[in-house]
Amino acid sequence: MSDVMGRVAALSAALDCGAPWLPPEAVQNTRDRMEHVGHRLDLGTERTVVALVGATGSGKSSLFNAIARMDIAAVGARRPLTTSPMACVWGEFGSQTLLDWLKVPADRRMARESVLDADDQAALHGLVLLDLPDHDSTEVVHRVEVDRLVRMVDLMIWVVDPQKYADNALHAGYLQKLTSHDGVMLVVLNQVDKLTAEEVDTCVTDLRRLLDGDGLGRVGIVPVSATRGDGVEELRTLLADVVQDRFAVIERIESDLDIAAEEIAAGLAAAEPGAGQPVSQQKLNADLAAAAGVPALLDVLTAEYRRRGKEKLGWAPSGWISSFLASRRPSAGAAETRLRAETASLKALASPAQRPAVRLAVEAVLADNADPLPERWATEMRALVAKAGDPAVAPEDALLPPAGEDDSSRSAAVRGAGSRGRGRHTPAYGIPTITPGAAAGGEPDPDGLARVLDTRLSAVDLRFTVPLWWRVVQVSQQIFCGVAGFGLLWMLVAGLPQLAGQNLPGALGSFPAAVSVGVGGLVAGLLLALLSRWWLVTGARNRRAELENRLNAAVAEVAAERVVAPIRSVLARHRETRQVLLGEKAPAVGPGPGGAPGVGHRQAPTLETRGEPVAALSN
Repeated sequence: MSDVMGRVAALSAALDCGAPWLPPEAVQNTRDRMEHVGHRLDLGTERTVVALVGATGSGKSSLFNAIARMDIAAVGARRPLTTSPMACVWGEFGSQTLLDWLKVPADRRMARESVLDADDQAALHGLVLLDLPDHDSTEVVHRVEVDRLVRMVDLMIWVVDPQKYADNALHAGYLQKLTSHDGVMLVVLNQVDKLTAEEVDTCVTDLRRLLDGDGLGRVGIVPVSATRGDGVEELRTLLADVVQDRFAVIERIESDLDIAAEEIAAGLAAAEPGAGQPVSQQKLNADLAAAAGVPALLDVLTAEYRRRGKEKLGWAPSGWISSFLASRRPSAGAAETRLRAETASLKALASPAQRPAVRLAVEAVLADNADPLPERWATEMRALVAKAGDPAVAPEDALLPPAGEDDSSRSAAVRGAGSRGRGRHTPAYGIPTITPGAAAGGEPDPDGLARVLDTRLSAVDLRFTVPLWWRVVQVSQQIFCGVAGFGLLWMLVAGLPQLAGQNLPGALGSFPAAVSVGVGGLVAGLLLALLSRWWLVTGARNRRAELENRLNAAVAEVAAERVVAPIRSVLARHRETRQVLLGEKAPAVGPGPGGAPGVGHRQAPTLETRGEPVAALSN
């Protein structure tokens, strides 16, 4: 029982996590099955509901009377006689609520045991045997009734006769659709009194072939004759074992839960890309940076750095010459001056030609993350990313709310769904209804992300601050220039007297020393300018790296908020849905004292029939 409750809790948690993105039909079917499970468990497992299902003339009613050892159901040649289900109950206490749930009319309920039976019927105490209408009846209401009860009973006994056991209405209409319930099904070949022993063997062999072809290799076959009594006691013994073991109720419930889990799993991928973490994030950052023009901007800023460096760190005489030549040229116009100012403070503004590149970058990362998921999950991921790209939308408003979050804190896209009535064993759902792809304010702007990038990159501080070493070099150049100028002045002071035939006394009159000082100042300045060129290359590289880090950080921040975060929220929700469904993660609603969700299977009894083991009701 604890295993069943654990699986119910796991299915409930899976629906809580992913219902809006799972196939709607599978979600509705799962809810219906869980509701059925809750009600059935409420009614207890002390009673086992067994239904006799068959076609017109198969002898269901005769077999019903034979098992009950009483003439309860009307038997006749004119069909159909069974217009509504009839119930025979062994041990009446507590059965009325169960029969009410099955909607068996009050006037078609029979209590089998009495004081006259003594202990003859004790082995079947707890059995509720139903005689259903013909599944091939021409009356639609009869077929609807059969379909309803087939979904509700614990054990199905399909009664066939030698003439119609291969009827397609039985195999295609019912048996082939119930392969997941082969553990709670049995086929009874009735009317074997009309056949020879060899013909019975032939019919059983052929019926076995048909059942194997239907995918029901584990369903047992019991040959009986309801009128002559052949095999009836064996069938009663088998039913007594089932009733006493009480496994059929849980087996049927587990079969229903298996189907529900398979339907839900069909709406999930086997695994998430990147084990739940968005893939291709680095490629997305690089593509967005390229689309936003970051490399071109870095080239311009690096070139501007080198240009300024050459102006500031050049050899002083060369600078004087350049300034003199520039003064001789016509002054720059206002347009050129404005262009230079804009270039000096250039910002990254994606041009219209670059905006398609932004969309392509986003589509590439979505292809890697959304395409491996089922369609509804992929559609939701694309819708959230498109919504997040809208500058008017806060990034947190484009995320899936965490599973289990209170309705009061959900985003506007989430609307709480009311709980439906369920048994006390089944958790109240209150599953949120989230419209896949819904975006507040209409269709998202396809170029919104490009504008977000523009804004964020424009806010990056790209202002240039003169490095300290530039100032040191400039001061050094001024010093060397001053030394050269002093040397030139010294040469004049020392050289002019010598031209007049006079020599100044001491070092002041040493012309070679004056030449050494003047030339030395010029050479030192030239060497420093050459070294500065080499240092400028290194400085430009460092400057580019610094600006690249700033710009890429801004791009990465936009990508993380507007693209990666919505993708991660969908992957996380899909992963949690899959894990709780498969039992890899404990559901939010614990399964009770039984521990983690699991699947409990029990070995059913086997029936020895005609020397061959028939795995009747085996799991």
